[in-house]
Amino acid sequence: MTLYLASGGWSPRVNVCAGARVCHRHGAPQRSMNRRPAAVIVRKPHPRRCRGRCRGARGARYDGVMSDESAFLRLICEQPDDDTVRLVYADWLEEHGQAARASYIRGEVELANTPPGTDADERRRAVLFARRAELLKAHGAQWLEPFIPFARKESFARGFVQTVEVPANLFLQHAERWFALTPLTRVKFTTCRIWDQVSGAYAWWTEPLFKSPLLSRLERIDMEGLELTARDLKLLGEHPDLSRLRELFLADNEIGSEGAVVLANMPQLRALESLDVRGNRITDRGARALAQSEHLGKLKELRITKNSIRDRNWAVLEERFGNALS
Repeated sequence: MTLYLASGGWSPRVNVCAGARVCHRHGAPQRSMNRRPAAVIVRKPHPRRCRGRCRGARGARYDGVMSDESAFLRLICEQPDDDTVRLVYADWLEEHGQAARASYIRGEVELANTPPGTDADERRRAVLFARRAELLKAHGAQWLEPFIPFARKESFARGFVQTVEVPANLFLQHAERWFALTPLTRVKFTTCRIWDQVSGAYAWWTEPLFKSPLLSRLERIDMEGLELTARDLKLLGEHPDLSRLRELFLADNEIGSEGAVVLANMPQLRALESLDVRGNRITDRGARALAQSEHLGKLKELRITKNSIRDRNWAVLEERFGNALS
């Protein structure tokens, strides 16, 4: 996606489906009867008021280069935070006989951009929640089919499956296919200890998992209660790219203070916003290491209770992380 300067800032120039129009103010697509090819500069969707429709707004046409579904999905997966292409994809779906899926995507994008607020917002949210329930009841099983049994109706976000709960070995087996179908950014690993029928023993999958380039696609990794140790975190610390990672959940493992030191010295965590290390046998040494870390400056939440940290070192954590500490 190439960026061009439009009024209001840098915006993507998107070659997508014919017949879609974009609201210059909100960046939301409209239908158009004029299908002549034309390049378009779009803006990001308005955070609250756009509703995904913007009827009557003056717009610019998308050209007809992206005519197949795989091209849309690829762009959506590459830009998971951008709602514009999702909405244009919804137009494409409607034009190709998938009106229910199109309606679901539009409604979910609108709901995400309509937080609780005024009475009008609350009424609109009630309508959107009701529509979501109706569409998922009728079509949810079909839309989830490529991800079953690792996703459920709660796994959707802004119209697409965003979260799966899966054993480490099966994530490595299926993730490439999933990443081609949906902007998957959150994974809860249910186990890294897999029974090997050939050897008749359990095999640990932390090493192949933590070496996998697939982790670089994730914004949230949840590995709560998987018996991870400091050694496992050292393997994670060798990963070349965790720049997208924003949330790391490691509660109820066995990383100890040594593991906390490893986390504190991981430059890959510079973008991390939430870290959960509750119940990990972390002592004063680990607490001090986290407090002195040069790489955890963006943390908005540090959950570190249920550890053996004395008051004076808890005070050191409070001084560093303030209200982010819990």
